[in-house]
Amino acid sequence: MPDSPDLAAALLAADPAQREQLMRDADPAMLEVALGHLGRSREPAAAEVLDLVDRVVDDRVLKKAARRELHRLRSSGVHVPPALIAPAEPAPGRSEPTLDVAQAWATDIDPSGSRALWLLAERPLGGVWFGAMLVNDQRGLLEVNLVDTTRKRFRRDFEANQGDAGIWIELPGQYARALVREAVDLSHETEHSLPVRYRAFRDVFGEAASGPERALVYDTISPVEANFNPDWLDDSQRLLGEPEIAGWYVAMPDALRTRTLEVARMPLATLLVPGHTPDQEALHLLAEAARLALVPAVRRALRRRLEETGYVFVATERLNAARLAVAAARGLDEAANVPPERQPLVRVLLAAGLARLITGETVGGRRAADTLIELIEHASTERESGQSGGSIETRPSGLIVPR
Repeated sequence: MPDSPDLAAALLAADPAQREQLMRDADPAMLEVALGHLGRSREPAAAEVLDLVDRVVDDRVLKKAARRELHRLRSSGVHVPPALIAPAEPAPGRSEPTLDVAQAWATDIDPSGSRALWLLAERPLGGVWFGAMLVNDQRGLLEVNLVDTTRKRFRRDFEANQGDAGIWIELPGQYARALVREAVDLSHETEHSLPVRYRAFRDVFGEAASGPERALVYDTISPVEANFNPDWLDDSQRLLGEPEIAGWYVAMPDALRTRTLEVARMPLATLLVPGHTPDQEALHLLAEAARLALVPAVRRALRRRLEETGYVFVATERLNAARLAVAAARGLDEAANVPPERQPLVRVLLAAGLARLITGETVGGRRAADTLIELIEHASTERESGQSGGSIETRPSGLIVPR
């Protein structure tokens, strides 16, 4: 029997039938350790193996470990190829009409922009249809699973999953269907193929006419109220203290890497060109990052992410955080008066994206990412206060810088 790293390698190399046999023959303790290796591998094949473990292994401890490691991969942007997900689907030619959504849930949104949606519908003659989806705010509908099950079994699986995927909140059924349609439309816009099981899901749950006309958070926090409270936008950086925002960043084009490293090194330069101080260059870099990275599709995705996260805050009784999320979302509208790089939360997300470009680099014995973020925060603070000089402040609380 191979040891855990060898078992993980064997599972990655095997075809689906061989993988299942390897799983059944493996010592449970050794397989559990192998799952940890798979969760850190960042390979699409690892996601396939972990998904297969969750579906075919009976041991609840192993199933839970597989789901945990699969969530780790999804959070880093690695997902199960849709064609390899093998849920049950309605029999061809069935006459059962589409069903109302009895209950629906969603997770919070991970740094890659993905979240899980679960929909439940009662079958007329007993049992339930359970639809599980993974949606992304830039790529649309990534995964679809459809299972004919019982409410008792669904409840057991739901409770087992709650601890593995962040926060779960309940949604109105029709709103959840609209979120699925929004993801479908986005897949079409970005020319990403829909998962092969979406048609089966649509046969059971139907399809909303369009995406959400209005985000749920606005039923509690009025956008007009946000307009009359500009301090909400000023305070939006405080959202970094909320766990749902941890790890968020705006992805940057690789073309900015060299310039970003140059700016990070400027505070240690012995010769500075007049008119090109470290603060000034940091602000120029930030504006360029906003121009290149915050294209309309990304602005829309980030705005929707903030709106949906705002409702997570409402559902978990954090109204002040919901207000800040609404303000930050409204600030990303094309008609907003404040440039995005001057909005506190968006500025930090831009800085985090720039920092990721220079991960592993050092400046004066320190991580270049830390130096860059401190420089951007100092320059932004000085611009807002109209002052110059002074010491560089520490980076904002809650910002996760990649190592």
